Amino acid sequence: MRDNELHYSTLLQMANDAIITADKDGRITAFNKTAEKMFGWLTQDVLGREIEMLMPERYRRLHGENLKHVTQTHTSVIAGTVREYEALRKNNDEFPISITMSLINIDGNVTFMAIIRDISERKKAEGEKERLETQLRHMQKMEAIGQLTGGIAHDFNNLLTAIIGNATLLQMHVAQDPKLENYLEHIFSISEKAATLTRGLLAFSRKQLINIKPVDLNAIIITVEKLLLRLIGEDVELKTTLDSKEIIIKADAGQMEQVLMNLATNARDAMPNGGYLSITTAMVNLDDAFVKEHNYGKPGQYALLTVSDTGTGISAATLERIFEPFFTTKEIGKGTGMGLSIVYGIIKQHDGYINVYSEIGKGTAFKIYLPVLESRVEVLEPKQVQAPKGGTETILLAEDETEVRQFIRAILEEFGYSVIEAIDGEDAINKFKADKDNIKLLILDVIMPNKIGSEAYESITTINPNIKTLFTSGYNEDIIHKKGVLKEKL
Repeated sequence: MRDNELHYSTLLQMANDAIITADKDGRITAFNKTAEKMFGWLTQDVLGREIEMLMPERYRRLHGENLKHVTQTHTSVIAGTVREYEALRKNNDEFPISITMSLINIDGNVTFMAIIRDISERKKAEGEKERLETQLRHMQKMEAIGQLTGGIAHDFNNLLTAIIGNATLLQMHVAQDPKLENYLEHIFSISEKAATLTRGLLAFSRKQLINIKPVDLNAIIITVEKLLLRLIGEDVELKTTLDSKEIIIKADAGQMEQVLMNLATNARDAMPNGGYLSITTAMVNLDDAFVKEHNYGKPGQYALLTVSDTGTGISAATLERIFEPFFTTKEIGKGTGMGLSIVYGIIKQHDGYINVYSEIGKGTAFKIYLPVLESRVEVLEPKQVQAPKGGTETILLAEDETEVRQFIRAILEEFGYSVIEAIDGEDAINKFKADKDNIKLLILDVIMPNKIGSEAYESITTINPNIKTLFTSGYNEDIIHKKGVLKEKL
């Protein structure tokens, strides 16, 4: 072997990239060690064979056209250009490569040289990056939708409070008029539907007031099981498989029942010809590997609630939007699109996580992870509710929402109190200064313009440190304390 040929052969074998050469007919003439590792073939097994053996079927026609072009023109359409394709290993596994082609033409003898790099790891990293970016965009979109719906729901809730409250006041005075009573019943019925929708929006945006305490997840499922049987109908069979031990979570039992009913309703609609609805519970440990793989959660003990069905399944496009409010694939009039968004909001409000797995024709499974507690369930004795007695004292009422303020005033006056209205915190301070000797109670909205409720309270207590005060708000406790508008001692 001549020195230059030996030098060429040594460089070929030392290269970190796969190097393959082929003649003008596309038959392999050189195949280095890296190519052997990459493709799984030994050099002696591929020499003289067509290079097409290293390509998936879909690329072979294009390769043939390029080869014909080269033999006719002695030029290559891809020479010196880095391209990305899929290649084929000996075991028929496809993998991504980047390839640089060079064309050597000496005295009419054409030789192809391909420098090939396995880019599987790069593609995997790019795919993971794209997945994380998509997940982040989805989370940001859901958060933005949550903020929007929460704001709308809060304002709408104030209007409903005034509507239902004034209708209640009217009902107290029309007991002898059946016709007016009928009209009022319609108002209450429609208002309740609107309130249900509002609660759904607040649940999705995680701004709904909830009563969280230690509860047994298994006990909740047992309690709601009979209701679920009526909900899903006779042609859907319900099967519950509960963990043998108590699963104590910190939750609002009513909200958890709502989650189960919403998921059961969706499952029923996905099984028009009947099927199976399964509800299971188990204790699981989310470790660092799980968190890294799924990109959510905190390591620790969780209750896993799985609700699955044998229904029609959900398409990939629908899965991307399945938890958005008002998104529905049902016919007009057969769904509000709020069922799963309510579930999503409730689970997030309980510091949990929810995933959905589905394929067309293969059913759907919702997996819900909720943090587990070590404490026992607290059993409380029911309290006796006393009827309001009323009084004649003067009350200073500060509320920036006109409709709500007028309704509260009407209620208080109905029970004999005198009411002084203030439209914001600053106005409340001025009204108190003007009539401080007569005012016996403050009712302050927590969040108001021109001094929030706590600021108005602090100013007023410099005048009368012993004034009794009641704070009100349409926001839940978390929102109030996150905004720093009400101190714990108040």
